[in-house]
Amino acid sequence: MKQGYEDAFSDLQSEYISLCLEYAEGKAEEIFAYIYRTRTMRMFNAFYRSEGKIVSASQIDTTCNDDEFLQMGRNDISRLEEICAEYEAALPNEIKMHYDVKTGKFDSDISYENYSIKNRVTPMQVFMSWLKEEKNKTQ
Repeated sequence: MKQGYEDAFSDLQSEYISLCLEYAEGKAEEIFAYIYRTRTMRMFNAFYRSEGKIVSASQIDTTCNDDEFLQMGRNDISRLEEICAEYEAALPNEIKMHYDVKTGKFDSDISYENYSIKNRVTPMQVFMSWLKEEKNKTQ
């Protein structure tokens, strides 16, 4: 891995969080962003804590277009691939990002395993499981 990778990778994660913040139009307390990619599959989605409740992106009261938001996130996966190629770094299959708007605390969980083949689950199932897990924490 070449020098500068961590900065470039962090910048891309920040751009994802910025995209999610812009989409939520100031209504998010926390952001949970999800990326999954393989050679043949790309997925981006997000959910939020808003007014103390965990809600999907489509449940946020926003003037932004849901499809455009999701497409922009999917398109940025190409940048992830370019960064990893440029810096000769391993390309992750999954990234889960969490950002607390109030505190500015950011955390991410990165996986290099293609679980969709091994475990026979879809990225959407994993995303929905994560959303449900966060919902259960608030009840």
